[in-house]
Amino acid sequence: MKEKILERIKESISEISKTNEAYLRLIELKEDVTQTLDEQINKFLEEKEIVKRIKFPKVKFNWKYLISIPFIYSMIIPTVLLHIFIQIYQQVCFRLYGIPLVKQSEYLVYDRQLFSFLNPIEKFNCIYCSYVNNIFRFSTEIGARTERYWCPIKYYRRINKSHSQYNKFVKDANSREEIQEKWEELRDFSDLEKK
Repeated sequence: MKEKILERIKESISEISKTNEAYLRLIELKEDVTQTLDEQINKFLEEKEIVKRIKFPKVKFNWKYLISIPFIYSMIIPTVLLHIFIQIYQQVCFRLYGIPLVKQSEYLVYDRQLFSFLNPIEKFNCIYCSYVNNIFRFSTEIGARTERYWCPIKYYRRINKSHSQYNKFVKDANSREEIQEKWEELRDFSDLEKK
C-alpha cells in the first residue's frame, strides 16, 4: 500500500515538473513570437505597404465639428508646454535621484497616418491625435516613476487603471521604519534598467 502511494507521489512530481518545464517553454515561445511579430509589423510599416482593404466609416460633415475645431486644436499649446516642462523635469530630477529616464521613443509612436486611403486632413488629424495622447502616456510614466521614488503607498480604496509602477507600492506597514525600509527597496530601479 505504501509503495503504491509513494509511486503515485513520484509520478505526480514527475508530471508537475514536466508541466512546469512546458509552461516555461511556452513563456519563452510567447516572447519569441511577440518579438518576431513586432519586427514584422515594423518592417511592414517601414515599407509603407499598408493594407488597403481596411475601411473606416466615412464621417459626414457636421456643424458641431466646425464649432469644436478651435477647442480641439487649441490643446496643442498646453500639450507642447507639458512636453517641454515634463522633459526638463525628467532630465534634471531623474538624473539627480538616479531614476532611469523614460525613453520618449517608446511612447511617441506615429504610424496611423501611413494608411494610404486617408486624405491629407485625416493624416494630419492622426499625427495630432497621436502626439497629444502619447504625450499624456509619456507624462504618466514619468509621474509613475516619480511617485515610486517619493511616495509609493497604495491607496486604501481600490483604484481603476493604475499606472505601471502602482502594483509595486507598499500596501501595509506596521511602523515608520518598516515603511521607510520598503521605500528604499523601491528606490532601486534596477528592474526598469534591465528592460
